[in-house]
Amino acid sequence: MGSVMLSGHGSRIIGVVLGFHYAHGMQSLQDPFVGELVGTIQMETEEKGYYVMLIGGENIQNVVDIASKWNVEGLIILGYNEEQYRRISRKLNKKMILIDTYPEGAYTFPNVGVDDYSGGYQIGEYLYSCGYEKALFVAETEQDSDYYRWMGFKQAMEKRGKFCSRSRYIVVPGEKHLRLRKYGELLPRFLEARALAFSSDYGAIEAMNFFFDKGIRIPDQISITGYDDSIYASMVRPKLTTVHQDVRQKAHVALKCLMKLIKGERLEELNIKSPVYLVKRDSVRE
Repeated sequence: MGSVMLSGHGSRIIGVVLGFHYAHGMQSLQDPFVGELVGTIQMETEEKGYYVMLIGGENIQNVVDIASKWNVEGLIILGYNEEQYRRISRKLNKKMILIDTYPEGAYTFPNVGVDDYSGGYQIGEYLYSCGYEKALFVAETEQDSDYYRWMGFKQAMEKRGKFCSRSRYIVVPGEKHLRLRKYGELLPRFLEARALAFSSDYGAIEAMNFFFDKGIRIPDQISITGYDDSIYASMVRPKLTTVHQDVRQKAHVALKCLMKLIKGERLEELNIKSPVYLVKRDSVRE
């Protein structure tokens, strides 16, 4: 350890903070989005001669202790809200980049995000154009990315003077068995709506499997869309129509910004939004 210190560099450790232990009721690293993001950060960090340390972020004091003890040079934080960021930045004087954090007002911290609103809008517009004017939006939360995706979806559905009511925003439980039970209860409503826009590929594919087990044909009886374009979206049958976001680019930009901050440079913009685009496959009947 001593020789590293003597060579005039810092620790060369970048901390990657996982703000949540679980996603969709499974370990966060099992989620393809999180896995691809962290994997890309790890590869690029090592190419630069740095090391990655994964830190569980649910307990803020824990992050502060580890980052101080190992003298990490900077943190990339996934899944914190603005309040958690405020708390950690009061206790820890380190360079930080956040990923997918949504402030109440304007951005006062560096964030690498995705254009959630636009993705939701593109899905809503597409489903509307296919004649699904009563499509429902299905998500696990009512905040952050889910909420912005819904807002885009709602706006697209209202383009021709129609009203898209809040009752079309369906929030399902985070635990799988409760979620599937809810799908069972909502089945008549789903069949009547004829199209469902899910806020994640994971949610869309899980629901497709549930419908398949119930003997419901996708997309003949229910059209389904996802969000993220994860590795599984093109592996399932029917292939999933979804919104593509470039997860590797997100990781790349987050690391590039953090390295700039570590060198003492300033960032031109605080919130960097990756673009998204609709990928049409086979899960929507046009």
